Amino acid sequence: MDTTLGRAPEVVRVESVDLDDDEARARLGVEIAALANSGGGRLAVGIAADDGPRWSGPALADLLDPLIAPDRFDLDVTVAPVELPPGRAVVEIDVPRCDDPPLVVTDGGPYGPHAVVVWRNGRVEPARRVDHLRWRQELRYRLLQQFQMLVEAPESALVRVVGSDEVRDEPSFLLSRAVDLFRQRPEKLLDGDDLLYLFQHRHTIDLTAAGGLVGELLVHSALRRRATLFFWLAFAQLDGPAVHRLLREALAMTDRDKSDMGTVLPLVAALYLGEDDYQALIAEMAASRYAHLASAAQELPTWASARQAVEERRRSQLDGRPLARLGDDELIERAAELATPESGTRASRRMPLLGMEYLARRLDDRARASTSA
Repeated sequence: MDTTLGRAPEVVRVESVDLDDDEARARLGVEIAALANSGGGRLAVGIAADDGPRWSGPALADLLDPLIAPDRFDLDVTVAPVELPPGRAVVEIDVPRCDDPPLVVTDGGPYGPHAVVVWRNGRVEPARRVDHLRWRQELRYRLLQQFQMLVEAPESALVRVVGSDEVRDEPSFLLSRAVDLFRQRPEKLLDGDDLLYLFQHRHTIDLTAAGGLVGELLVHSALRRRATLFFWLAFAQLDGPAVHRLLREALAMTDRDKSDMGTVLPLVAALYLGEDDYQALIAEMAASRYAHLASAAQELPTWASARQAVEERRRSQLDGRPLARLGDDELIERAAELATPESGTRASRRMPLLGMEYLARRLDDRARASTSA
């Protein structure tokens, strides 16, 4: 493989890393950013065997969150089958290619603050001009790929100059294209910014369109980017069997971006499924090759533990006010205030709480209506 342009080898082996050591943690962030900027790769790290739970994908991503920009980078972590002395183990970190390089390391150690690094010739090095030229060329290519239609405007058309933050497909057109891709390849999902944008235009969306595929696409996508998930579930008004099917489909999909799914899937299952179906789903998660899904199955192994986790989240407060004291409209309004790309981690942390409370109320209403009928 050519390493002259910062291309990463398949596996990089590093010394043992203590996550409690600031310097070691910063060094790990540098290694991961360099691999991501160089096409992705795999990092093999020695650890203490009893430190394994801290090396799950979501836990490690949270730990590295302040060290790498942009503010969230998903990782897949597995324990490598390597024989070591007692008390030692090896984890392999699957580092995906950065689709919008470069990642920046906020604490680059010897490379300085806000460093841009790549993997070259078997080691980490500062990015060179040739790397930036390559990234610029890749960006130009991606932009050209997006020009799929040429439209001739009529003479009476008005032309307005808009900012870059306004340039986005009209919701129905964006969803039409996304559904077509979803039909062909279920792993082709909406990204987090698209989901937030569509949430802002939720009143224009028919979730039952295309035979219900619009709603399914939004739910599947939001399982990977959890901010809007519980709201889409509430708006789609899916029943338990439909949700059960979607969750099993999500587990079977081969996309790699499943960090958020490990966090929210047991909670969704606890809201919609009975105890037997929940246990069967958790067994599938426990057998998954994705470490963060298997780890999540261990954290909430029973339906009762997942229901308790749901109730604990429903007892949360937002800006000093219990969620239970917010009206339905206020829950949605507060979520809409967060539904911007600029909200970043605030949206990913606060919107699920608002959405879960809203969804739980809708399910409670449905249960009462069914009982009275």
